[in-house]
Amino acid sequence: MATMEVEVTMRTLYPAAAALLLLVAGCSGATTPTTTPSAGASSGSSASAPPTTTPSSSAASSPEPTEPGEGSGQGVGAPDDSGRFSYLCSSLNEAVPDVAYTSLAEVWASSEYVRLASCSANYEGPVPFEPTEDEARIISIAEPGVPPSEGLEAYLTALSLCSRVSDEAASELFGRSSRQMLQAASELCPRAPQGRIIGFWASGERAADGEYAVTNDGLVPGKFHLRKTPPEGCTWSVTASDGSTKASGGAAEGQSGILLKEKDVLTSDKCGIWEKIE
Repeated sequence: MATMEVEVTMRTLYPAAAALLLLVAGCSGATTPTTTPSAGASSGSSASAPPTTTPSSSAASSPEPTEPGEGSGQGVGAPDDSGRFSYLCSSLNEAVPDVAYTSLAEVWASSEYVRLASCSANYEGPVPFEPTEDEARIISIAEPGVPPSEGLEAYLTALSLCSRVSDEAASELFGRSSRQMLQAASELCPRAPQGRIIGFWASGERAADGEYAVTNDGLVPGKFHLRKTPPEGCTWSVTASDGSTKASGGAAEGQSGILLKEKDVLTSDKCGIWEKIE
């Protein structure tokens, strides 16, 4: 009888004990999967974390190395995005006071842009001047052989030419600039409102009052004419390489057009701007 009671008791307790063992095993099994991934994520952070952080970091930084002009904005649209330069611009109306701007982009966007005569660029950065890579490149074009660290004035001149030059000031500012300086300005601000015009001067397709030779570093051969009707007193002449006069005249002939060939020299006085038409 006692034996039967023991068997009944064991049969009653066994399922409960088995259920308890399964519950314990199940709990310990659930703990293992949750801790293993956590440990794996932590130990592999250098391998798995970069995929989540590197793309956003790369997306933010990758455009910078691919754009020319890192640090100075060259090729991006505004060559002076370093914030180290300012501009003082005069108006075609002498009664209007000069206006100060903080960047070329601000000059270009000004509602007064077409009424500006010219602007002077100023350096506001730390002294001594240490040019960026792009600034040094522009200086080397404007003044070959000059150490870039000593070329601040050349760079400021190029910036000034990139700001605004009216037709009234073009003969003076563009006309007196060297071919190298014009090429430097053309390289510096191709996207400027006057970028295409600067390119004409830099390529030898425009000339002002003065003396210009048709050479590799001067005017290009072709037919030129006066862009606008000049004031009274306009005179010009074209001489050959031997000094003989090939043609001469005044405003009427200048507007009709003159032909310039290799080694010719154009001398112009009070005529304004000449431009290549053929």
